[in-house]
Amino acid sequence: MSLSQFQCRRAVACCAFSVTFSACASLPANEGVDGVNRAVGARSDVRASWLRDRAADSVAMAYAANALHGVVPVDTAIRVAFLRNKRLQATFEDLGIAQADVVQAGLLANPVFSGGSFRADGGGTGILQLGLALPFIDYLQRPSRRGAARQAYAAEQSRVAAAVIALVADVRVAYAEAQAAEQMEELRATVLLATEASAIAAGALHDAGNVSDFDLAQQQAMAADARLALLTARGGRRAHFAALARVLGVASDTSWTLTPRLSMPADTLPPVHVLAPLAQARNLELRAALEGAAAASRLAGLANTFSLLPDGSIGVGRETDPDGRFTGATLTVPLPLFDQGQGRVARARAAFRQAVDRHDAFAVEIAADVAALAARVEAARERALHLQRTVLPLRAGLVAESQRFVNAMAQSVFTLLLARQAEIDAGQAYVEAMRDYWTLRARLEQAVGGSFQPLTPDEQAAGRVQRPSKSPRKP
Repeated sequence: MSLSQFQCRRAVACCAFSVTFSACASLPANEGVDGVNRAVGARSDVRASWLRDRAADSVAMAYAANALHGVVPVDTAIRVAFLRNKRLQATFEDLGIAQADVVQAGLLANPVFSGGSFRADGGGTGILQLGLALPFIDYLQRPSRRGAARQAYAAEQSRVAAAVIALVADVRVAYAEAQAAEQMEELRATVLLATEASAIAAGALHDAGNVSDFDLAQQQAMAADARLALLTARGGRRAHFAALARVLGVASDTSWTLTPRLSMPADTLPPVHVLAPLAQARNLELRAALEGAAAASRLAGLANTFSLLPDGSIGVGRETDPDGRFTGATLTVPLPLFDQGQGRVARARAAFRQAVDRHDAFAVEIAADVAALAARVEAARERALHLQRTVLPLRAGLVAESQRFVNAMAQSVFTLLLARQAEIDAGQAYVEAMRDYWTLRARLEQAVGGSFQPLTPDEQAAGRVQRPSKSPRKP
């Protein structure tokens, strides 16, 4: 075999080599969403769906339309949000972008074909030049580039999974607030009925000469205030229901309602010294920050290694001129006289240090958030239980006693008004404490990572991943 034949075949082999790597660079279509659901499933009992075509979107709309009838429990509301919340679906598209980046990082740059034809001004036989070059520096960078893209892809899966957990918390918070608003309206409606009945009775007693003008005015003023409070509560209920519909991604209509009342607080939470390690191991945003720092480390090492030689190509060239035909190898590399990669290296290192610092800051913030939320959840729980077991029964008893004294004309009606107002305030405080408990608990679950259950062996192993130092990883 002649030298020219060997070189031509080698060029063809290089092209085939490039095509082979290109074919191996694709990823399974469901890899990203499966990874998200694995991460979410380890922390919660929910499963999200990525709607990537019109048929899937139609199925989701049909499910939501069927589900939103009658009383809708919070778990059903969460499933509707997974299908109808377009912000979550837009976040899922970040998986497609990151997956495309992995595919692109695994591709070799295309071979470059060059050619030229030259002829002397006076005519005569011309010169024909042909060349085929393959960027070999791109091939050397490919493993690190693909590894960085893979880690960025893993970080994106963690971020999307964190968005799923966050949406669960958003739905639970909006649902609890809407429930509390409904209970507040019910409380205000009950108060209005009582105060209006009392005002009517006071009017009859006033006509009989048994109640003073001042006492009658007090009763009428309380009834007017009760109606104003009911109108305010009614507007709040509508606003909170619309806010819940917004989180679900559906229209706010009257074809569905909520579970009537907030349930009693659950058992006490694990102590902070147990919750903090759970958050460090389970919080998906923290995991995403760690994986993002690892990807930035790879890119910083890549920029440093190839700072003086960012690109270059090898290939085969052929020239035909009057003296004959010539075939040989070609090499093209830039000379690092002016641009020695200083800017690229400095930028990559700064981006890496930034990623590490953000991870460390986030770890500290999560620990502080968990401690603060746990304290507020426990305080709301204790408030709700104290109001239910002690304050509300006492206030109801005081109202009953005051009513008996007023009926016996042993006390003024003003005493009864004060007792009733105190009972109303206690009822409102109870509803607010219940609302605070469930909304804060949802945020605490989000901060911890979706579950208060002890770490599994797999989670313990995953939690032992080392935080990257500020020395970039070599490719």
